[in-house]
Amino acid sequence: MDSYSITNVKYLDPSELHRWMDEGHTTTLREPFQVVDVRGSDYLGGHIRGGWHFAYSRLKQDPEYLHELKQKLLQKQTDGRGALNVVFHCMLSQQRGPSAAMLFLRSLDTAELPCCRLWVLRGGFSRWQAVYGDDEKVTEGYLSDLWR
Repeated sequence: MDSYSITNVKYLDPSELHRWMDEGHTTTLREPFQVVDVRGSDYLGGHIRGGWHFAYSRLKQDPEYLHELKQKLLQKQTDGRGALNVVFHCMLSQQRGPSAAMLFLRSLDTAELPCCRLWVLRGGFSRWQAVYGDDEKVTEGYLSDLWR
């Protein structure tokens, strides 16, 4: 019997996610991926291109919202190219990002566990924007401090 634990969630460096974005799939297994941004009001001011916004505050309070995310991710996984790699992040990926990954993991039933590989973006959007904030190929809507 498969079990749910924190070991099902790994950390991903921004440089590796950037590589995935360049290649259109994960580097080693060539699997699909999806970024899930769980920030709340701090979502304003930029985000990773192609990422989905599902605020953690609502995910933890609203089972239907969590179910909506789960259905979208499982639907994306059914393309037959292997497990879907889901990368959760918040601003720093210290609380909301890892908590959202665990919340999502616990929503999966045993048969769904192999469908997803779960990741948390190391350093969150803060680290991402420090390196890739000005790169419009991978970051949308980012306003540097010079323009705020």
